[in-house]
Amino acid sequence: MTSTAGASPTIRTVAWPKWFSNPYLPRLLDALRDQGIDASARSLGLGTRPLRAGDWLHLHWPGETHAQLKARPLYRAHAAVVTARLRSLRRRGVRIAWTAHNLVPHDDPQPDLGKRARADMLALVDHVFVHFDSARTSLNQTFGYSGPTTLVPHPHFIDDYPPPPARDAARAQLGLPQDGVVFLMFGRIRPYKGVGDTIEAFRKIAGDRDRLVIAGVKEGPVADELGLARGDERIIVHDRLIPHDDVSVYYGAADVAVTAHRVFFTSGTALLALSMGVPIVGPPLHHLADLAGDGRMFPIGNGPNGLAAALADARDAAPGTDRAAIRAWAATLGDWNDAAAKIASVFRS
Repeated sequence: MTSTAGASPTIRTVAWPKWFSNPYLPRLLDALRDQGIDASARSLGLGTRPLRAGDWLHLHWPGETHAQLKARPLYRAHAAVVTARLRSLRRRGVRIAWTAHNLVPHDDPQPDLGKRARADMLALVDHVFVHFDSARTSLNQTFGYSGPTTLVPHPHFIDDYPPPPARDAARAQLGLPQDGVVFLMFGRIRPYKGVGDTIEAFRKIAGDRDRLVIAGVKEGPVADELGLARGDERIIVHDRLIPHDDVSVYYGAADVAVTAHRVFFTSGTALLALSMGVPIVGPPLHHLADLAGDGRMFPIGNGPNGLAAALADARDAAPGTDRAAIRAWAATLGDWNDAAAKIASVFRS
C-alpha cells in the first residue's frame, strides 16, 4: 500500500504476538492507523512477508509464546525459531521494536531459557518502548541493553469501559454487603500474582463485613491457592471470564484493588483500577512506583506481614477516597492516541 505519486510510502508495522485478551493491542493498532501507519497484528511467519525494508515488526509479549511450552526441548526449539525469524527480518531491512511490558516472561517454566531468549531478542531490536523511566535502568542492569528507547506511558483505560456505576448499585448487582470494605483482585488468575498471599493477608485484617473478590479466568496451577478461600464467606471467587461491560461493575463495588504480584514490570491491572478511580495496594516498585502518590497507592512493606499491613492501611483510608480525583489523575497519563503518536514518530524516523 502506497500513497499518491511523489509521496513517501506508508510505513507498515506488524504486531506480534496477536494478543487481544485485553484492550491494549487492538486499541493501539487503531490509534496507529489514525496516525497513518499501516498497522496490523499477524503471525511471525507468513504474516511478516509483506514487510519491506524500513517497515517495522513490533514485538509485545514474545516470551509468553515460549512460556506456553512446558517441555524444555520444545521451549528451546521454539525460542530458536523465533530468533531465526527475527534475524531473517533484519537481513531484509525490516526494523524491530519491542514494547517492554515485562522484563522476563511471567510464570516461565524455563526461566534460564527465557532470559537467554530475551537477551537474543534485545541483541536484534532497533528500538525499545518503555512505560516508565526506570525501566531503562532495569534493561541495562539485567541484559546490558543500552540501545535506543522511548518513554511511552501506558495509556489509561477511561474510555475503554463504561463509567463505574454507583457503589450501592454495583454491590447490589454482585450480591455484596453495602457496608464493609471490598478488596478486589481483578484479571487473569495466575501463580505469579500472589493470590494465596492476598487471601492469607486479608484473613489477618478483615472484619466480618469486609469482602475480598477475586475475579478472572484461571491460568496455570492456582487451585491450591484458591483453595485457601474455601469455607470463608468473606472471600468471593469468580473464576471465569468477566464480560466487558461488567468490568466497571466490579470496580464500582470495590474500595481497593490489590496488586500483590511477586514479579512484575508494567502493571496494566493497576492502571485499570486507577482509571476506574480505585486506589491500589501494591509493591512500590517499577511501574507502580510511577503510579503512587496522593492516596493512589498503599505500599506493601517487607516481610510476611507487609501485605496485611498495606491492606489494613487501605481499609482504614477507604472512607476518605476521592475516586474522581484518582480518575482525573489517570487521565493525565495520556490516551491511545498520545501513545500512538510517540510510537509513530519512531517508526517514521
